[in-house]
Amino acid sequence: MYPAFRTAVEALLKNWNALQFAVQQQTGGPQSKEIANWMVGAVEQYFYENEDLDGEEVGDFLVTLMDQELNTEVCDQSEDEIGQHLCQFFKLCSDGNSNQVLEEISRIPSVSLGSFNIQEESAEVCGDVSGMEADVSGLQLNDGNCEEPERELTELEKQQLQDEAEGWTVIRKGNKNR
Repeated sequence: MYPAFRTAVEALLKNWNALQFAVQQQTGGPQSKEIANWMVGAVEQYFYENEDLDGEEVGDFLVTLMDQELNTEVCDQSEDEIGQHLCQFFKLCSDGNSNQVLEEISRIPSVSLGSFNIQEESAEVCGDVSGMEADVSGLQLNDGNCEEPERELTELEKQQLQDEAEGWTVIRKGNKNR
């Protein structure tokens, strides 16, 4: 086990906008924060139990955790970028370069969720979700469909009503000027 790798996993997950937004919105219920903390150990263990992982495999694992544990579907491919970084950090730790890992994670910018706003009448969350290098540009909660609904108001209203009836919440990236 590599202590620097656990620190890297923790830093990346704590600064992954998709995960932190799900925690903020308690998509996994009141224990969402505990689930996010548990995910650190689960991701770390995933690396120790599997050899030659690539970023996409790790991203798939992250998406599965987000879906199963936090009822959140990530549609912006940010999980692949997080997966790539995790693979890079694991390799560095495996090669004995823990100090380089610690140096690199000290430069990770903090997550910023302050620009999100929730519009109660539409159950839609909008906002600038940029952060780290991964942007959450098309995150949807509890929905198996990552396609954007039609932009026409009548179609959007129909989709929102259907989503609300099924218990889904759709999250989209919006303009800062809204």
